[in-house]
Parts: sequence; C-alpha cells; structure tokens
Amino acid sequence: MSTENNKKEDCLPRIGMKDGFVLWTAYHLFDTLRQVSLFEQIRNISKWLWECNYKKKHSNATQEERDIAWNENPPFTSGYLFPELWVVLNILLAIAGCIVVSNTSLKTVCWIFLIYALCRTFELFVYQINVLLFDPIKYGGSKKFRIKSATRIVLLLICNIFEYILWFSVVYLFIHHDLRTPNVDGLRIVLESITTLANVASPEEYADYNKDFIITLVAYVESIVGIFMNIVCLARFISLLPPVQSLDEN
Repeated sequence: MSTENNKKEDCLPRIGMKDGFVLWTAYHLFDTLRQVSLFEQIRNISKWLWECNYKKKHSNATQEERDIAWNENPPFTSGYLFPELWVVLNILLAIAGCIVVSNTSLKTVCWIFLIYALCRTFELFVYQINVLLFDPIKYGGSKKFRIKSATRIVLLLICNIFEYILWFSVVYLFIHHDLRTPNVDGLRIVLESITTLANVASPEEYADYNKDFIITLVAYVESIVGIFMNIVCLARFISLLPPVQSLDEN
C-alpha cells in the first residue's frame, strides 16, 4: 500500500525525548528500518538520478525551482502506480516461489527464494507500521498526511495479506524441503498458511504432524502478523471507507 503523493513535503522529525522515550525510540527505529527495504532503495536511487539529471540541465536552479519541477514531473517511483506494480510483481514472484520450492531439488534456488521471502515479509511489516503509526507524525499530521483513496488502500492491504500467506508458504516449503519431508503437498501448505494468518488455526497444530520446532516458531510469527493485519491495519482503514446510503431508515 502507499500513502505517497507527488509533492515534496516538509518531513522533518517532529518527535523528541519530551514526547517519551518509547515513542521516540520506535519512531526513529522504524524510520531507519524503512531504508533497509528494496522498495525504499529503488525510490532513493530514482530520486538521486532525477536530482542529478535536473542539476545537469539546470545547474543554476534554486531549491524552489527544483521543488516546482519535482511537483510537476516527479520520478515514476514516487507516484501511485509504482507501489501497485510492486505489489502485483511480488505476488507473482511469491506464487512462482511456492511452485519452484515445492518442486525443485536445486538448493541454491530454494535459498534465493527463502532469503527474498524473509526480506519481503520484513519490508511489508515495517512499511505498514510506518504508514499506520509514524508517517502521520512525520508528515505533519492530518493536514499534510493524505492517502489517495481509502478503497484503494484496503484493496492493497488485502493484496498484502495474500502476499504474506504466499511468502510464509515459501518458508514452510523450504523447511520441509530441508528436512526432506516426504510427499509435501504445496497446496496444503498454502491452505494451512491461510488459516494461520487468519488466526483460525493454532500454530500448535503444526506440531501434530511435524516435530520440527522451527516450523512451529514460524507459524507463531505468522499468527502475530495476522493479528496485526486483521485487527490493526484493516480495522484502521476500513473505517475510512465512504459511507453507504440506506434507502430504508430501518
């Protein structure tokens, strides 16, 4: 999901120690962790290239002129379409990961998908924490912090949930593959990942047919992510959906 707009805003930190140690620490921690993600690095590189190109063409331009040029013609990665394409691309990649890891015997390929699954899951969680809790503070409150559309962001959150399910499935499949578990059903793993993220099934159920502690631990992590997505994220943005008019007063 994305709450970015094309205009450069004043985004200086507005939190100090006077606001409390916990808030100050969490704010700066997640603002730093944001930079770890591939998504953010692509945006940073795109912004740097745009600024280098602009300075090359307009070496004597003032900061105000640069800001106007940015607002009129920002990089593609700073718009609304790029996050949507990024989500769709990662969903397709996660589907491919489930298929490949459950069917291939190439250890290197499996490791590549596992590492990316962990990185992407971490990226999603950090990004959503920032959008939900800290970006409204960073961008100066409700006057400057705006979303494109509540309906759009709820749809992207649903896509994120589906992506979580698939990436966790890749992790489960890799562990089964590493343990040489016979006759692993990839579809069954995905369905179990759905019930775990939705908190319908308990992570302890993994122990009923699997003695490996790591799988149970991963299931607990997925369950916690599911609680965050279902109770915090979706509840927050579903409340922003446009009201529906009723023809009957009752």
